[in-house]
Amino acid sequence: ALNEAPEKRMDVVKEFYYVLSEFLYTPGGRTLYQSGVVKAQLSNCFLNVVPDDLTAIFKTYSDNAQLLKWSGGVGTAWSKVRATGAVVKSVEIESQGVVPYLKIANDINVAIMRGGKRRSAACAYLETWHYDIEDFLELRKNTGDERRRTHDINTANWIPDLFMKRVRENKDWTLFSPDETPDLPELYGKKFDEAYVKYEKMVDEGKIRVWKRLPAKDLWKKMLAMLFETGHPWITWKDPCNVRSPQDHVGVIHNSNLCTEITLNTSPDETAVCNIGSVNFAKFVVNKKLDHTLLQRV
Repeated sequence: ALNEAPEKRMDVVKEFYYVLSEFLYTPGGRTLYQSGVVKAQLSNCFLNVVPDDLTAIFKTYSDNAQLLKWSGGVGTAWSKVRATGAVVKSVEIESQGVVPYLKIANDINVAIMRGGKRRSAACAYLETWHYDIEDFLELRKNTGDERRRTHDINTANWIPDLFMKRVRENKDWTLFSPDETPDLPELYGKKFDEAYVKYEKMVDEGKIRVWKRLPAKDLWKKMLAMLFETGHPWITWKDPCNVRSPQDHVGVIHNSNLCTEITLNTSPDETAVCNIGSVNFAKFVVNKKLDHTLLQRV
């Protein structure tokens, strides 16, 4: 109400108090948890995307550490980071892929308490065509090399519709490194399908260096097996999130958030922020009908 004109301010305070006291609307956890504290960071979730650049990767670590410190939940898209075996041209060596970077992200999560009151919480997203997807699926396993495990962050598959079509049709699926297929994270729907098929043809022509081809159904089975064994990676859908986005005119959605209820567009210089609240629809039913006037008012 501080933004209201002085003569209207108290009326707005009373109106908002009425909405809260009658449980017509409830703010999200961060808003309730941190209102009135020294650093009143009231937003719930933050979404960002990591560019394929060493400086940018470590800036993302720093950004996420600050977000976690002030009690935000973080969802980060890692699909743009080049895969294992891809060439780092500036030093002419092969990349170790996305997994070692996720290990660092995991340890940052361990080191910081959200708002000093609860454990940090973050989720890493990777698209199904990424060459490191099979290693990504195993990040939460309790066996294997601990240097390639992330027990303290959540993981999620960001799955394009084309993959599920290949599963249904019992066809092959090709994995790529994003440094050779840089537009795939920025495309969805028909444009993604066309670009993906183009890259598959380039593989057949010997023009792609890092790739792997396997039955789509085998990869899907492994996704489900890991989900049953570890609860991760979660299953999330790239195309429906973008097709239904009311913000498709300002950018592509690369991931969801920590809890997968928010989908917002991000870019290398743009972190998405969400504030969650709940409208208690049961309170709006009067004589077995929805009170649209009250709903609009709230």
